[in-house]
Amino acid sequence: MKVYSAVKLPEHIINLLNENKHDLMMHDELTTPSQEDMLNHIQDVDAIISGVNTPINAELIKSSPKLKIISNVGAGYNHISLDTANEHNIVVTNSPAYESTASTAEHAVLLTLALSRDLKAAEQLTQDNKFEGWQVMGYLGGNQMSGKTVAIIGLGTIGQHIAKILEAFQMNILYVDLEKKDVVYERKTLEEALPIADFVILQMNYTNDNHHMINKDTLQLMNSSAYLINNARGGIVDEEALADALDQKVIKGAALDVHEYEQKINQRLRNRDNVILSPHIGNDTVEARHAMAETAIQQVIKFFNNDALDHQVNK
Repeated sequence: MKVYSAVKLPEHIINLLNENKHDLMMHDELTTPSQEDMLNHIQDVDAIISGVNTPINAELIKSSPKLKIISNVGAGYNHISLDTANEHNIVVTNSPAYESTASTAEHAVLLTLALSRDLKAAEQLTQDNKFEGWQVMGYLGGNQMSGKTVAIIGLGTIGQHIAKILEAFQMNILYVDLEKKDVVYERKTLEEALPIADFVILQMNYTNDNHHMINKDTLQLMNSSAYLINNARGGIVDEEALADALDQKVIKGAALDVHEYEQKINQRLRNRDNVILSPHIGNDTVEARHAMAETAIQQVIKFFNNDALDHQVNK
């Protein structure tokens, strides 16, 4: 079968496809292929391997009449037109590997720690050779996380992993979710959680319903000493409203791993002492990316072997 991968795959994953007699065409660069480039490659393929950076829209799907399966490297699949896939009886799968969950959760905690201890300023002070020795009164006035309250918005697999890590910091953990979870943490509504949280971590799936969930009004509910961490999807936060809130000291700071208009970064959020920006690297570890790619490829292999799929999202 002919397989097109819109993402560069590790060598051992390519070997899996070769061993199973599949003919692979691959975007062999660490860049995002253009729509035109993908259209030129998928017209005669049976399978597409996608990534969160490669939108598989209606035009692409309709231009590939032999297409039978789209297998996504990663858990999120809102960049794939499920309606069009369903109309053409095309199977869509994702790859929610444990390694991806662990790595994404670790990154959320990293951002939370970095904000709390003002790591950005501390690193810059040291790089500027302005460290003049230990002082009782300290330099930056960071805060410890122990004893503070964190609200995790979206207590799915990743959110629960974050919570387990933060238990070790002896934090008071609240969660906001559409569903009540079988956990020891207290469930709150968004309006209840925001005013009492020292840290707000966004870790939910992105949908039309939660677009700009964090906006001018919800930011106003937060404490002026609170931090916002977006480790979910960019569209959940109205970044212009966030920039305004930071200008007006409505909240103390923010950390964003995802961005509203990726890969463009909001210029009003750049070069701020109290804002940490990372380039969507939540699960960017060797362990996670290899596991995700292998899971995605295994779905393709299983599909053409008529074996049961593990991660079909449009059953």
